[in-house]
Amino acid sequence: MFAVVETGSKQYRVKPGQIIKVDLLAGDETEEVRLDKVLMISDDAGAVTIGRPVVSGATIRATIVEQGRGEKIRVFKFKSKKRYRKTIGHRSFLTTLKIEEILQA
Repeated sequence: MFAVVETGSKQYRVKPGQIIKVDLLAGDETEEVRLDKVLMISDDAGAVTIGRPVVSGATIRATIVEQGRGEKIRVFKFKSKKRYRKTIGHRSFLTTLKIEEILQA
């Protein structure tokens, strides 16, 4: 069984027991969260339910494993023949989730 869920304007294909990193969600570690924007569900028999735009009554139960930051991304700006060089960095705040269960109404 797997599902496609939207969180933080991104879509993730998830299945029970999987660990994913998403954009920052409010909550402490070991706290349970529910993701309600389920776009698609496929069960073990192969039946697929596609939402328009979301599957009504479907939620995903997940536990927050860690709140942290991602890898540093370096951005280097440069203009030729002008001695202009600029380096800036950026680290995103991320939440690590463990998918516990996919609930379908």
